[in-house]
Amino acid sequence: MAKLLVKDGDHTYLIDLAAGESLVMGRSHDCDIPIEARRASRRHVRFEADGDGHRVADLGSTNGTLLNGAPFAHDTRLADRDVVDAGGCVVVYRVDPS
Repeated sequence: MAKLLVKDGDHTYLIDLAAGESLVMGRSHDCDIPIEARRASRRHVRFEADGDGHRVADLGSTNGTLLNGAPFAHDTRLADRDVVDAGGCVVVYRVDPS
């Protein structure tokens, strides 16, 4: 199982990301992970299962998404401790070793 450490403004929380699970993050209240970051799009990024890990994909957001400080154009496989910045909401991907 993996975890997402989400830092959205003054709020920090942990989300379990099970194998086979896909979650959408954005400002829309119907997202799996609704966020308040002002520069985030309504549907900004998707975290999607990929075999025994996960990938992140920008969903055509207005302000783009950074992975470890650099913009990326395609969905990308995540590694432990990768940092995703979605419009100012910072997410750290953590692999649970248990």
